[in-house]
Order: sequence, then structure tokens, then C-alpha cells
Amino acid sequence: MGISILGIFFGVLIATIVTGETFWPALLGLFGMIVCDFTTAGDLLKTWFGNTTIQQIIWVMALTGAVTESGAVNVLARKVLKIRALKGHPMRLITALFLTVLVCAALVSSPTTMLLLWYPILDGICEMCGVEKNSDLKRELLLGIYIAAMGAYVLPFKGVHLSSIAIISGIMESSGLPFNNMAYLVVATLVVLAFVLVYTLFIRFVWKTDLTPLKEFDVDKMGLTEADLKMTGKQKTLFGFMLFGIVFLLLGMALPKGSAVYDFYNKIGSTWVWIVLFAVLCLMRDREGKPFINGVKLLQSKTMWGIVAVAGCFTICGSAIASDDLGIKAAIATVLGPILGNASWPIMVILCVAVSTIFTNFTNGMPVSFTINAICIPLACTMQMEGRGNATILGVATILASMCAFLTNGAIAYAPILLGREEMTSKFIFTKGVVTNILFIVLASLICIVGGYVV
Repeated sequence: MGISILGIFFGVLIATIVTGETFWPALLGLFGMIVCDFTTAGDLLKTWFGNTTIQQIIWVMALTGAVTESGAVNVLARKVLKIRALKGHPMRLITALFLTVLVCAALVSSPTTMLLLWYPILDGICEMCGVEKNSDLKRELLLGIYIAAMGAYVLPFKGVHLSSIAIISGIMESSGLPFNNMAYLVVATLVVLAFVLVYTLFIRFVWKTDLTPLKEFDVDKMGLTEADLKMTGKQKTLFGFMLFGIVFLLLGMALPKGSAVYDFYNKIGSTWVWIVLFAVLCLMRDREGKPFINGVKLLQSKTMWGIVAVAGCFTICGSAIASDDLGIKAAIATVLGPILGNASWPIMVILCVAVSTIFTNFTNGMPVSFTINAICIPLACTMQMEGRGNATILGVATILASMCAFLTNGAIAYAPILLGREEMTSKFIFTKGVVTNILFIVLASLICIVGGYVV
């Protein structure tokens, strides 16, 4: 049975890498579990769709898609550029630009949306300031926005990375350990924030790029109207609903256990709050009497069903690998014993971050994350029970490392948006781009090592 599960796991993994598809390989993998008698058809469906993280992927993506489609985030972006303190101060402008992208990415959970929104804005800023297309400054700003969009992966309850979190949670649950949402949020935020800020400092003080042209930035020259800077009633409502869901879940992490409020929060859970918010928006009507959102259409178009399928498949495979029943975990421990068996927590983190970052830049980031998690999280669980590390924090390291991908077009789905720009050159990508990856490996490793001891 263990051999069958490993065959399914690697079969689906290879199929996703080779074809670039996630939906049908995952479905065939799930069917394979029934054929090999790992589980029954009914139990498989219960495990797949009964997983709260899988349900979050479905409903949060739909709600976030409605907010993005409304243009509310576009208005927020323009408001930030309107801040007077940015005028005449290149470092303030760059920092504000990158941090705004980070925050917006966290809210909408879509790096692709952020790049499609912010690259035209950046083009306008550079044209206004006379920044040449064929300049390292323009290329550095494009890459800066790209890495700032990694803010999409900092929230533990929304975003495409929920598929990896589902796998990690399943493995930890098999070891009797809970996935720590608050720890993930804090450490992931620190990693991405430090990455963006240190990258900004590299532009100014290490690469010594001439920022003088950006002193000419003046938002008034962008021709923004009052309507461009003001949200409509519908945009405010949709944005407010999304913020309510985020705040509700964030407060839930900080509530004292045993309190009445905590019990109420647990009663609703982290999934049903999104379902209820979505249902209320479907019930609401605008001034013309039309539904505020078309719930069915959003679930069809905004939910990434390929991610739902592959997350379900790898979550079940990951739990099987982590269990003691099939002997897979023991076999992996035996094979990796000479390498990781006696490895300290710092070595484990550095290896996972480095391997994930390197491989994700030449394959697809998500399968890399799935593989590393399936192999290393069970070992991290053992470390955590022995007081030598933390499996949740290793999850932060592997997830973010597998998303720091931009050296090749196959690195991640939205890499072509950056690499397809006429400004980008192979020389830049394989010099300063590689340095940026090394910078991430160092920062992520340091923060996650410390986080594993503190949490």
C-alpha cells in the first residue's frame, strides 16, 4: 500500500510538472487511491471536501475575486501615490510603492492581479520621471514589485498557498500537532517585509543605482480625477466585507481560550465566516435592484478548481506519508537519516529554503513545495515534539521559498509577466536576479531559524 501511495504522489507530481496542468492529474491521483484500496469512494470525498482548508480555497477565492473585479484595490493604490510626503524623495517613493503592493497582495491574494495592476502604474511613473526603459533602475523597480507581490502568501487563511498549508496541517495532525496560524502569519510577514525592505536598501546602497530621476515624481501630473480616488458604494461594501473576514480571523487568533467569545469563534470557524459573508453579498441588491454579486458565476470563474483538486490529492497523500501505518515515514527517515537524521534545526531550515528556492526557479513552485513538505514536515514534527524546532515555521520557509520564483518562465505561473517585459534582460536576471534569490535565502533562513526556537 505504501508503494502505491508513493506511486500516486510522484505520478501526480511529475504530471503537473511536465504538462503544467493540475486539475486532471489530481483527479486521476484521487481515483488511484480508490483503485488501490487505500480508501473508499465515499470516505475519499468526505476527506477531500470535508477539509476546512480546501473549503477556504473555494470560498475565499470567490469573494476576493469579487473585490478585485470591482476595482476597489485600484482606488487604494492611487490613494497611496497621492501622499504628498513621497514627492521629491525617491527612497520614500520606492518604499511606499513596494509596501503598498505587499499590503494589496495580502488583501487580494493574487500576485498576478498585482502585477497587472501595478506595472502600468510603474510605467506611468517612470515615463513621467524620465526613467529609461533600458536602465537597471526600471528593471529593479519591476523586480521589486514582483517580490513585493509575495505578500499574497502571508495570510494563513486565504490564497493559493492554502493548498500547501492543507498538506502541512494534515501531516501535523497525523503527528498530533496543530498548525499554528498566528505563528505562520507573524513569521511569514516578517520574512516578506524584511525581503522587500532589504531589497530596497540594496538598490540604493549596494548596487548604488542612481535614483535622481524619481525626484521628478508628481502625482498631479498623472491626470487623476476625483472619481479615480474615491470608492463607489459597491466597492466600499465589497472591500469592507473582505476586511471584516480578515479581521474576524485575526482576532480569533488572539482571543483567550475558554472565553465566551473564543467559544463563539470556534463555533463559526475559519471557513463559515467566508461562506456567510458570500451569501449575504448574494442576497444584497444595488440601487437598480440587481444582485450585488453573481455568486454562481464567481464560484465558476474565480475559484481555481485545479488548486482545489491538487490540494486535496496531496493533502491526503501527505497525511498517508506522515502516518506510521504504511511505513512510508520510517522509510524516508531511513533514507534521509545520513543527511537529515541528526541535522540541527538551523541546518534543516537552510537546506529546505535553499533547495526549494533553487528548484522552484527551474520547475514549478507548487510541486516543489508539495514534495519538500511531504518529506521534511514529518521530520520537523519529530523535532518539534523533541523541542528542537517547529513544523509550522518550516512550513513558512518551504512555502515562501517555493514562491520566490522568477529566473525562468516555468518557475511559477506569473513569471512570464515579469520576464516578458521588454526591459528585462538575461544579464539582469542572472546577475542581480540571482543575488536577489540569495538575499531571500539568507533572510528567510535567519528569520525562520529564530522563529522555530521562539514559537
